[in-house]
Amino acid sequence: MTKKTTKELLGEYIDLEIQAQYTTEDEDVGEMLSKIDAVRGTIRKKVDGIDYFMVELSRREHLIDAEIEALKTEETRLKVRRKAVQSLKDYFNTSLIPMVVEELGDENGVFETDTARYKLYETWGPTIVLDEDEVPDDFKKVTMTESIDKMKAKKILTTGAKVPGLTINRIKRIRRS
Repeated sequence: MTKKTTKELLGEYIDLEIQAQYTTEDEDVGEMLSKIDAVRGTIRKKVDGIDYFMVELSRREHLIDAEIEALKTEETRLKVRRKAVQSLKDYFNTSLIPMVVEELGDENGVFETDTARYKLYETWGPTIVLDEDEVPDDFKKVTMTESIDKMKAKKILTTGAKVPGLTINRIKRIRRS
């Protein structure tokens, strides 16, 4: 015998209730009422099982919510670690390795190790805004707020032209090959 679903049990209960209304003999009515009580008991057990299952689902839902929060916290922590790693890489590439190549490299700015060859070269760095008010409007791009068009300014400044409020310096960079 297979277990009946809650829907099937409700259908059986309704059928028994209807049959009980049309039953006239006392013996049949007593038998019908005992069947109805048995189905009610089975339905009660089913509902208890459903209730237990719903409580477990609720617990799992809370565990999932807690796991989501833990993962968000972990994601934030990992972003901080990634930023720290990037800062360390930037320090190595902009300060430490150029200093080593400058001090220990040959006259062409080349320093070789067992794993890499470093060549020191100069290139234009980022455009530095000294005084935003002195910068001509031609170098300002307007979006939602006014800002300096550093790319346009860099093109002009690298030719040697002077622009009020802006300057550009040569910086040392490393190419690893």
